[in-house]
Order: sequence, then structure tokens, then C-alpha cells
Amino acid sequence: MPLFASSFARRTIAFLTAGVLALLAIVAVSAWLSVRTAQHAEEAVVERDIRALTTNLLAATIDAETGQRGYLLTGEARYLNPFERAQPRLRGDVAALRKLVAGDPAQLAAVDELSEVLDAKMAELTETIEQTKAGQRDAAIQTVLSDRGRLLMEKARTQLAHLISTAESRVAARLEAVTEGAEILTWVTAAGSFLIVLFAAGASWTVMNYTRELMAARIELQALNAGLEERVAERTEALTRANDEIQRFAYIVSHDLRSPLVNIMGFTSELEAAMKAVGPYVAGDTTLADKARLATEEDIPEALRFIRASTGKMDGLINAILKLSREGRRELRPEPVDLVTLFKNAAASVRHQTDEVGAEIAVPSSAPALVTDRLAMEQVVGNVVDNAVKYLARERPGRIVITTGETTRRVHIDITDNGRGIAEQDHERIFELFRRAGAQDRPGEGIGLAHVRALVRRLGGDITVQSELGSGTTFRIDLPRRLRVNENSTTR
Repeated sequence: MPLFASSFARRTIAFLTAGVLALLAIVAVSAWLSVRTAQHAEEAVVERDIRALTTNLLAATIDAETGQRGYLLTGEARYLNPFERAQPRLRGDVAALRKLVAGDPAQLAAVDELSEVLDAKMAELTETIEQTKAGQRDAAIQTVLSDRGRLLMEKARTQLAHLISTAESRVAARLEAVTEGAEILTWVTAAGSFLIVLFAAGASWTVMNYTRELMAARIELQALNAGLEERVAERTEALTRANDEIQRFAYIVSHDLRSPLVNIMGFTSELEAAMKAVGPYVAGDTTLADKARLATEEDIPEALRFIRASTGKMDGLINAILKLSREGRRELRPEPVDLVTLFKNAAASVRHQTDEVGAEIAVPSSAPALVTDRLAMEQVVGNVVDNAVKYLARERPGRIVITTGETTRRVHIDITDNGRGIAEQDHERIFELFRRAGAQDRPGEGIGLAHVRALVRRLGGDITVQSELGSGTTFRIDLPRRLRVNENSTTR
């Protein structure tokens, strides 16, 4: 019979539940009483400190007044020692007292009022001392006889006495609460011990009867686990097959892309060899046109450099795809990345397009230190720069500016262009796979920015866009200064 279908099981569960609830209640009450007792004890200590500081303030004020009177009567500077010692004591004790009563608005207000009275009293004492030092002893005596100092002292005594009385009454109340809490805790502990003994006896009695139904449930659970493991194995096999198919697809696509790339690279080698053969001939024949000479000396070498830069980049990306196909996944490899060099390489790879439209790319002369995956960063920056060139406005000279910034733990890269811009409703759309925004007059499949966002997020960062239609666009790439790689940090 299943465990929860029997009346015995229901009784057992009810018994155990009641016992557990009783124990939880005992623990909760004991914990509450312990915390309450500790709070009262701590508050009593604080009130005692308040009383001690208040008493010290009264003594320091009396010392200051004693020093003043001795000096006024004798004119000897040695009588000022109590006054001079009292000044820092008063400041320190008032600050400490204010800190202790910070959580009690009424007490804090009383301390603030006391501080004002003490400041006024010390000002009156200082005034008479300074008058005496200046030879105006009669004026100082008149100041004393004006009763201003006496009234201030009486007011200070009254306020100090009130603070002392309040502190003493609170100490007594806290001590009484501590005693009461200790008594309650004793009774709760005794009752808890009794309930624990009852619970232990009940648990011992139920173990024998519970074991039989537990064994039946265990057998049933083993059967369920066997079925679950079989289903997991089937799902794992299906996922493995799907992954193998994806790897085969990546391998085939990579080879189909690499074949024409190899032809292009071979063609650039032939062009370079032809240029080497034609160069000496052109240099020795003065009858050839300057245009032909310019082509052999500048245009063809420049074109070869452009082709090599672009094909080299393509070859690196395709080789990365081939490696991904062979290894199943590519681990992110943090390394120091020279951002300035990376920006220059990205600009060089699109120089042919920028020269055609008369655009320029401004690269910073320095950049923050960054430790991240180099290949991923090349893909991210290259994609964004290529996008900026692709969507420059025809009606004005194109300009793309790359800037950087940093905080303690983050580095950001801003790539700003003065191109056609992006409508506000399309700011998120452009990051969706196979989705494009604006006029569809440029080649593309809508993969680039989706791939960029995925890469940036794998690097622990994010990419955002700020743009207005017709006013240009700024892409901000925000990254951690140092990439932290764990076992799941792979680019799939």
C-alpha cells in the first residue's frame, strides 16, 4: 500500500508535523527572547554610557568655570589650566553623546539644545578671560555680575540633570526587562525540553511502522528513476545527433566559402608577381605614360594591400569557423588586446569602401588596457565599422569616429558616424536575427548586429545604440576591463 494512501501514514505525518511545528515554535520563541534580552542589555550599556558622558560634561563645565574664576581673582595664568583642559573634553564628550543618542530624536534634540547652552557658557567664560588678559578686569567682573553666566550654568545643570535622570530610569527599565526575559527564557527552555523528550519518544515508536512503507516507496522510486534515466539518455542521444548535424553543416559551409577565397588569394599572388615583372620594364621605358607608371607603382600595390587585408580577415574568420567545427566549441581566451591596433586594422579592412565614397575613419591615439578574447573583439569592432561605412549618407562627406572611455572595472568603445541614422522604433529591431531597418538598398542578411550583440554579451558586456533618423548613429560597446572565463564561457 502506498505510504500516503494509508491511515497510518496520515497519522504519522500529522504527528511529525505537529512535533516539527512545536519545535519550530520553541526555537522561534527562544531566539526572539535571546535577541530581545541582548537588545535590552546593549541598550542598558548605552544608557550607562550616556549617564557617564553627561556626568563628565557637568564636571568639565564646573572645571572650566572654576578656572575662569580663579584667573579673574588672581590674574595668574596657572589658574586657567582647568579651563583649557575642559574645552577639548567638552567637545569630545558632546560629540560622543550625540553619537549615542543618534537613534532617539527626542534625546538628540535635548543634546543639541545642551550643546548650544554649553557653547554659550564657554563663550561667556572665554569673553571674561580675554577681557582680563587685555587688562579690562573690571569689564570682566561686570560681565560676571550680569548673571548671564550664572543663568547659563543653571540651565546647563538643569538639562544635564534631566539627561542623567532619563538615562538612569532607562537603565533600570532595561535591567528589569533583561531579568524578565531571562525568566521567560528559562520557562520556555524547560517546556521545550519536555516537548523534545515527547517528540523523541514518539519518533522512536513510529520508526518501526514507518520503515515498511518507506521500503515500498523506495522500490517505487527506484522504478521511476530507471524510467527517468532512460528518457534522459534518449534526449541526450537526440541532442548529440543534432549537434553533429550542426557541426557537419558548419564544416561544409566553411569549405564552400574557403574555396573561392583561396582562388582570390592565389590571384593576388599572381598580380603581385606580374607587377614585379612589369615594374622594371616601366621604370626603364620613359615613353610610357605617367598613368601607367602610377598604376604599377601605386594603384596596383595599394589594391593588393586592400585585397590582402580583406582576404586575410576572411581567411581568419573562416579558419575560426573550421576550428569551431572540429572542436565543437571555441573557448574564450582572455589576452591583452591593443585596441588602437585593432581599430586601425578594422579601418584598413574597409579603406577601399571609404576611399570610394570619400569618407574618413578617426582612430584614437591611445586606449584603455583591455584583457578579453581578441578574435571576438575583431569580429565585434569590424562588424560595427563595416555597418557604419555601409550606411553613410550620400548627401554629406562621411566621417566615422572611434573613441574610448573607462571606469574602475569597465571599458567602453563608442563608434559614431554621421550617416543616415536609425529611427527610434528600430533601435532594438536592428539587433534581432535576420531583421533590418530603414531602406533596404544595401546588401546584407541582417545577421551582423545580432551576432555582435551575442558576442559582446558572451564577453560579459552589452552593446547599445543612440541614433536619430538623418543625424547619424553611435554604437556603445561596454565591456569588463578583464574577462573572467568559466567552464561555460564558450562561443558556439
